[in-house]
Amino acid sequence: MKNQFYSGVVFALILTFLASGISVARAAMVDNGSSMIDTATGLQWLDLTETQGLSWNQAEASTYVTVNGYAHATEAQVITLFLNAGFLTTDNTNNPANNPAASTLLSFLGCTQFCATVNATGRGFADWGGGWTTRPNYHMSGLGAGAATTSLLSANLDLIDATAGHFLVQPVPVPAAAWLFGSALGLLGWVRRNVR
Repeated sequence: MKNQFYSGVVFALILTFLASGISVARAAMVDNGSSMIDTATGLQWLDLTETQGLSWNQAEASTYVTVNGYAHATEAQVITLFLNAGFLTTDNTNNPANNPAASTLLSFLGCTQFCATVNATGRGFADWGGGWTTRPNYHMSGLGAGAATTSLLSANLDLIDATAGHFLVQPVPVPAAAWLFGSALGLLGWVRRNVR
């Protein structure tokens, strides 16, 4: 009877750890050197600075796409990234509350324009889905207080913009949450076997 009680307590503790761990992992942006992982979506984002100054066609022909498996993010994926980073608005609304999220993306994905100033901005091309491209951006207080915009459309796929990179994304093969879930299940199995 005592062993069953301890087994139940350990089981409850592991489930609590597992539930809290997964929720923390989902909210995390993880710097991965020249890329960043959004654990909420399981997507890996290449730093904008890696493709800064390339046209859309040049980015599509780069080894990031042809060899490493990246693709231009959709506008919806970029907006989700901004929201997961902590943006409260994803239009051009002047909202100082967005500054911490802009700071996070500037430190993880890089600055492409007005770097080392209050106007520091990360701009990149993404796929708008209608035969056009869009240049979403995140920036600090000087340009609308951290606003993120998905305007600035351009249909010119050979346009070279020295102040912009490309939002390139790929799925992460095994998200951090899956590792956490698997290790918790393994621990649960070990405890159940050894408590008896």
